[in-house]
Amino acid sequence: MKKRVLHFVRKKDQLKASFILNQITNHQIFEPLIAFRKSSSKNKSETFADFDINKYKYLDLSLSESFFDKLRFKTIKTLSNKHVDEILDFIKENEISICHFHYGTDCGIYYPLTKKLPVPFVVSFYGYDCSSFPSFLLGYGKRFLKERVFRYCSAVFAMSPDMEKDLVAAGCKENRIIVHYYGTDCKKFYYDKIDSENKKVILLNLSTLVPQKGHIFLLKSIKKIIEKGIVNFELRIAGSGELDAELKKFVFDNEIKEFVTFVGAVKYASEQMMDEYRKADVFVHPSVIAPNGDKEGIPGTIIEAMSAGLPVISTYHAGIPYIIESGNTGLLVKEHNEDELALAIISLIQGKELRRAIGAAGQAYAVKNLDLPAKEKELEELYEKVLKK
Repeated sequence: MKKRVLHFVRKKDQLKASFILNQITNHQIFEPLIAFRKSSSKNKSETFADFDINKYKYLDLSLSESFFDKLRFKTIKTLSNKHVDEILDFIKENEISICHFHYGTDCGIYYPLTKKLPVPFVVSFYGYDCSSFPSFLLGYGKRFLKERVFRYCSAVFAMSPDMEKDLVAAGCKENRIIVHYYGTDCKKFYYDKIDSENKKVILLNLSTLVPQKGHIFLLKSIKKIIEKGIVNFELRIAGSGELDAELKKFVFDNEIKEFVTFVGAVKYASEQMMDEYRKADVFVHPSVIAPNGDKEGIPGTIIEAMSAGLPVISTYHAGIPYIIESGNTGLLVKEHNEDELALAIISLIQGKELRRAIGAAGQAYAVKNLDLPAKEKELEELYEKVLKK
């Protein structure tokens, strides 16, 4: 019988996020099971992937919650004793070997359980949970992570050395941190890029419309490009989110709407998503630290674009410099440096050979070093390592 890993999320909808879904659905040695506290969410993303939970054995804690269970979860963000016992029974009945919690903040919600777990558990951090959250409520977030997560976990997974530094600053012991990037399904997005004969160069940004994705930074740079008289391009912004109205207003107020197209939400791995990658010439994703301190981990769309053969322009931000060598597998600029970003975009608009060379190098690097099957094998080896300890 295969060893079993129980994956924990807070909300059922989180299972449709590609970076969590891929880890669950691509196990090779371990059999995955699932547990979650909430079965629905008010903020359902149109960009999520399809995920058939009925293919897996799962525990939905919301089915057995009482009024007091719900009140406890809403007010002090923890499980009731009844739910703890329910999970412990599920672990015993299904002979779970190891538990994997997704998001450090959500792991903390399971604190009444984790301090009683009869099996080891690991925690994956993804971005805000170790960048902005530790300073939440004048430092309460840091204490929350130290007491509820770092104190009992067997290992903490950081996506990059930059995230490792954030975790140490948040109070995690360095010897518990393992740098592990979860992988992207590069072969799904792989495309033999053929240079477009169109005179107009297509720039693509595909991401959620939130501050850390750098959309305003990008649009200010686009305005500078137009002011230089370079107009043979179109920027396509695919995605939805809280900044939708603000971005559209910026484009209208600055009279650049002739050069910017808002595509709207694009479903993960859909034909529409693949088509956007295929018809683009350059991928631009200028991540920045948000005003509240939120940072990225390693944006999955960057690796998808690299896999599709697109030259990528991004920033020296979080884990991005660990997957892109500027001038070779992509181009990197400093956060908020509009002139530098404008010049990088211009170099690829005007340099067809440069586009081809960087796109090919980035694609080769992604397929060799960041592909999902190899990273999933690495993940399961880490499970085994934890179990041996």
